[in-house]
Amino acid sequence: MEDKIEFEELYKAYELCLKNKKKKIGTYNFTNEELCMNLIQLLDELNNRTYKTKPSNCYIVTEPALREIFAAQFGDRIVQHFYMMEVEDVLENMLIDGCCSCRKGKETSYALNMLKNFLIKTSDNGKKPCFSLKIDLSGYFMSVDWRIVSEKFKKLIQNKSKGKHKELLLYLTPVIFENNPALDCEYKCSEQIRNLVPNRRKMDCNSNYGMAIGNLTAQAGSNLNLNNFDHYVIEELKLDKYIRYVDDIIIISDNKKQLIDTLPLIQNKLAETHQFINKKTKIDTAYHEVPFLGKVSHPYGYQKPSKQVIIRTCQRAKNIQYENEKNLIAKVNSQVGTLKGYNCRKLIRNYTDLLPSDAQNIIKERIKMVNWKRAILYILKKKHWHLRGRMIFYN
Repeated sequence: MEDKIEFEELYKAYELCLKNKKKKIGTYNFTNEELCMNLIQLLDELNNRTYKTKPSNCYIVTEPALREIFAAQFGDRIVQHFYMMEVEDVLENMLIDGCCSCRKGKETSYALNMLKNFLIKTSDNGKKPCFSLKIDLSGYFMSVDWRIVSEKFKKLIQNKSKGKHKELLLYLTPVIFENNPALDCEYKCSEQIRNLVPNRRKMDCNSNYGMAIGNLTAQAGSNLNLNNFDHYVIEELKLDKYIRYVDDIIIISDNKKQLIDTLPLIQNKLAETHQFINKKTKIDTAYHEVPFLGKVSHPYGYQKPSKQVIIRTCQRAKNIQYENEKNLIAKVNSQVGTLKGYNCRKLIRNYTDLLPSDAQNIIKERIKMVNWKRAILYILKKKHWHLRGRMIFYN
């Protein structure tokens, strides 16, 4: 029986893809009056095995470093969501607990909590010396061999996938992972800015290496690519206090000699997947503080934001650019939300003072309005009947 996808399954992937993307131009172009026709056309392409990825949009981001970001068209993102819906459960069962990137319930805070617990346990709450091995990989996404990743997903689907779309997934795997978006993309920046990006952070048109940053499947591919390495460190090298977030790796141990002896073994194992460590890799004492993922963790459980996060936030606030009041509020909310994640309470209180004068006035007026509304809701909730009528009248 030929493996075909139903319209309801594709529509479910469409709904997942639509989350937080409703106001994007690409979303509007796909979901306008011809939504059903677009989905039916995409369904026919998948069932007839004629689906091919469309040209992506390429953007250049400047923070934290200059790099290319590829945005697939909305129809291609639907296919990526469908692909991940089918393989996600099998992939999750293969990954270790310490692999904390791009997984449900295992975000940055989860990795930082793991690190905090490892430090407390190893150092006995700061009473004993402990050590950290921080590994940083050079140009991780651009050095991933997409042929290896594609073969790993094929084996994953053939051996462990129990879904009914095995044949379709095997067809989609090379279409998704062996596609180089740099061959056919539309650049959303000037050529002058493109030339500023280092070659190690660019997709090479004539290479078998590189995965496009920005695709949902690239995140899953980055996890599967180093999955064998994760198991090797924990099961063979017996370094169980291990955390990996994409290409940022940290290992905690109370034995410094063990970390020194295993570092060459780690380098050799990484070389099997064409990965190489850079100058940021080092063995350090973790007795006072350990910087990781934008926070500094202490052996007795305290965590604070790193200096780089504070400096970057201050620069963003001072150089903020906005089109209108709504756009400004959205950008401020985004930056303040990031600061809340890093627990920067003092910086949040003083954040408004960092903004340009015109932006300060807008935000301060907005804060007054929000505080006034909160006061009204508080009085209504407490049922102060003698004030309730007045508050509604003035509102």
